Amino acid sequence: MGSTMNSMLDASCRIAFAALLHDLGKFAERAAPDVARERLDAHITNYAKWNDGKGYHSHRHAAYTALFMEKIEGRAPDLVRGNMAPFASRQDGEGSDITDSLVNAAAMHHRPETLLQWIIATADRLASGFEREEFERYNDAEDKTDTGRNHYQARQLTLFEQVRIAQAHAAVTPTNLKYRYPLKPLTPENLFPVKRTGYEPEQNAPAQEEYRALWEAFLHALGDIPSSHRKQWPLWLDHFDTLWQSFTHAIPSATAFGAKPDVSLYDHGKTTAAFAVALWRWHIAQDGLTNEEAIRQHKDRLDWSEEKFLLVQGDFFGIQDFIFAEGAETNKHAARLLRGRSFQVSIFTELAALKVLDVCELPSTSQIVNAAGKFLIVAPNTPEICRKLAAARRELDEWFLREIFGLAGLGLVEKTASCNDFSAKQFDSLIKALFGGLERAKMGRFDLAGDTPPSAVFAIDYPQGVCQYNNHLRADKLGGENKASARLSRDQIEIGKALAHQDKLLIARDGADLHEGGVKILETPIFGYRVGFTVAGNGQFGDLVRSGDLLRYWDFSLPKNLQDALWHGYARRYINAYIPEFRDVNIEEYEHHQKYADCENEECRLESPKTFNHIAWEDRQLTIRGEKETWIGQIALATLKGDVDNLGKIFQQGLSPVTFARMAALSRQLNAFFAIWLPAYCAEKYPDTYTVFAGGDDFFLVGPWRSTQRLAADMAGEFRRFVAENQDIHFSAGFVMTKPGYPVHALAEQAENALEMAKGYRSAEERKNAVCLYNEVVPWSQWNALAGLEQEIDDLSKEYTLSSGYVYGLLSLIDLATSETTESAMWRSRFSYRTRCYVVDKLAQPAWAIAQTRLADTFGERGIAAQGSKFRIPLFNFFYSKRSNA
Repeated sequence: MGSTMNSMLDASCRIAFAALLHDLGKFAERAAPDVARERLDAHITNYAKWNDGKGYHSHRHAAYTALFMEKIEGRAPDLVRGNMAPFASRQDGEGSDITDSLVNAAAMHHRPETLLQWIIATADRLASGFEREEFERYNDAEDKTDTGRNHYQARQLTLFEQVRIAQAHAAVTPTNLKYRYPLKPLTPENLFPVKRTGYEPEQNAPAQEEYRALWEAFLHALGDIPSSHRKQWPLWLDHFDTLWQSFTHAIPSATAFGAKPDVSLYDHGKTTAAFAVALWRWHIAQDGLTNEEAIRQHKDRLDWSEEKFLLVQGDFFGIQDFIFAEGAETNKHAARLLRGRSFQVSIFTELAALKVLDVCELPSTSQIVNAAGKFLIVAPNTPEICRKLAAARRELDEWFLREIFGLAGLGLVEKTASCNDFSAKQFDSLIKALFGGLERAKMGRFDLAGDTPPSAVFAIDYPQGVCQYNNHLRADKLGGENKASARLSRDQIEIGKALAHQDKLLIARDGADLHEGGVKILETPIFGYRVGFTVAGNGQFGDLVRSGDLLRYWDFSLPKNLQDALWHGYARRYINAYIPEFRDVNIEEYEHHQKYADCENEECRLESPKTFNHIAWEDRQLTIRGEKETWIGQIALATLKGDVDNLGKIFQQGLSPVTFARMAALSRQLNAFFAIWLPAYCAEKYPDTYTVFAGGDDFFLVGPWRSTQRLAADMAGEFRRFVAENQDIHFSAGFVMTKPGYPVHALAEQAENALEMAKGYRSAEERKNAVCLYNEVVPWSQWNALAGLEQEIDDLSKEYTLSSGYVYGLLSLIDLATSETTESAMWRSRFSYRTRCYVVDKLAQPAWAIAQTRLADTFGERGIAAQGSKFRIPLFNFFYSKRSNA
């Protein structure tokens, strides 16, 4: 691309930046910074909306946007001088009153005059889903919400609390919304709402103090972006996008006209930026349309039915087949391959989105949704963009056919849209069309039946044989012990190694020199990009930045705990998985683990990754039997697969009204639970669990058998807290227990089957909001009762020295009690007889009565009678926990 980035892309970045920060003043004003009264009054006169009927200026935050943009200027690409296209530039010695400056375009959105100002103003209204009359009322309104708090005091509502699917639930009103997001920087814990009572301030002083602390932290963090990256607008803007999210994810955007403050400043600004870029690009592509005519059309909404937008959706298909592909050596490298493949899928999706942005010359802010193998980009609907997208689609299809024989791929579909389509009244129809487009794309993969099918064909020769890690791929190299492999598989193993010790990702153009700073470069170019892993910090890769070859620099590090800050100076991508490592163990433990390690050649040393064989041993307990210490507990792995129930209904009909910004916010927040909170929770509470993949609305975990059950129950409880106790939003999960060394594809199939049972897909009755374990489906609401019974079984076993024969015999009684025969009622008499015999035979006479009563209550009434076949779960757990493996 040469020494300077494409001028159209740079110009688009400036439009995006102005739109992203059009409400910067809301943040600044609420923080109550010191401003000279005379200067503030002048800016209010210039930027705020005058209300003739009430005799005051409304929306004063616009004045603060203009005032405090200067706080950003010193640590951003030049915002006032040099090439500022499409905005006016202020050269040295010239006056500062330039009407079409970037600052004015950002701040004049409530009283626009020029075309650039009208473009951002229109984008602002589209992001809010305003109808014309509704906007006019909003534009003249005071800063007060429908929750009774003013713009200083109001804290952001959670969208999750407002989702309604079941008709029987109460309607959403200001009085029954009880949760707010804490006004704090983004951390895993700060993703969760808190009760309004006791948190949301009623006075301005404490409310503004909270804003002031956040504002000062934001300004300080702005300096963390490497100064060298200011030379490239697309790179710097990607970093700033993450910074803006980190500090404004919980700032309510709308606080006027009795608005419901449930969309963050970040989500509103991000969607505004995407709309603004697309609108500007559409306008400059129109021959013969003067600025004056364009302004009139914006002002009077004369062209709101014209399809100016192109919504580009990407959807990675074949994820499970790709991640769980088999080969002769797959099981010997299971942990590395799984984490490498899962990360590789994320890279594919990210780089496919980058390819679309790249060919369309769009900034990263035009990508609105990106989670779980899906993305959504807002582009201008022009003939040039349509041609470029068609070429990009062919390039992606040919890459997947050439590299992995079409076993997986990425569907790319477009949907045209007008401004009217984003109004609250019409947006639900647009959402349904978007979902339908993705479903149709799955049926027409690679356009094989289209007019221009891909030109790539499968190779018919295998001179090096089949890849030993994926028997679908052709080997291109012989390694040690004559093990043939494909470069994609070798990359997966290298990724599996890199994830344990490196946390930055470099994306450069193919041909760029990435060898600076000890970068680990993947063999396979992906869609025309080179990918490298590094841990380098500020000051590195300056030559790549200056040349324009470094397109993205992503931080994918995981938070170390639930309070860990997520901003580290670089753009973030939440695509990493938690990897169990050896920590704080003595040399005897190391030797023990090495003895039972699989063939992955992972050394048993501090901070080296554990293999699946290692973690299968982690739920054992050291106990005393006789006079000897011995380890007890089943050596086994658990696979846990789950996803959110009724996801389509949540997005298509759960919110009313639904807007583009609300949809984007809901998607981002849902993804955050699995992609941000879950790995951090594992790191803090369950350090022996692999998050093979977690993001979007689903997860796939591998861990020790018993700990993973506890983790699943914790997740269900924390998810309820995350969605503000909304009973309409929940997830289901399938749990499979196996010995280590079990084929990974079989693990995936069995976990999928268990998940389908939990959802009721394999029965006449739809269940959901449940977990399937040992082929038993348990609603999450009943899980704690079963967990309590398991503890009671253990306590009774110790107190009365229950024999394994007595406890095992309960299983046959469960079979009898749940059978549909005339003898089923006989389980009670048989249970009473067996229990009486055991008590009399094994215990002293004074204990008979109380023992029989307690055993009858736990095993009989609250066990078999109340739980039926589900009582097998605590019994199985009890048996497995007592197995000797010395």
